[in-house]
Amino acid sequence: MQPATITPFHKQQPKSVFIIDDNPMMRSMLRLGANEAELAVLGEAGTAQSGLARCTQLMPDIVLLDIGLPDGDGLEVLAQLRDQAPDVFVIIVSGHNDQAVVQTAVSRGAMGFIVKPFSIGSITDALIAARRRLAARQ
Repeated sequence: MQPATITPFHKQQPKSVFIIDDNPMMRSMLRLGANEAELAVLGEAGTAQSGLARCTQLMPDIVLLDIGLPDGDGLEVLAQLRDQAPDVFVIIVSGHNDQAVVQTAVSRGAMGFIVKPFSIGSITDALIAARRRLAARQ
């Protein structure tokens, strides 16, 4: 009998993220946070339409999603993502921080909400927490 192969814990955790934000500087900061959290950035999009299409094609573990996009509402993208890819962990990243917006995001399936402006550390911490929560589901 051969010994069982043990996969290290970090190899079992979710590994990928996709970024949807219309601001290139924000995308860059989010990418840095993802790199710090040891997540592979599968891609980025600056519009709702391209972000939704690419996410459903690439199926990342985590999506960082802005609400204010030039061609649509990020909350609507969130609802569509949850319909098309129910296992994707979506974290909203937005300058909108009023309670109604946060409640709407949560009711549509957001698993986290980060308010702009943010630090790289807060993004990294949120992504590490998301990885842990997703790993616990598996």
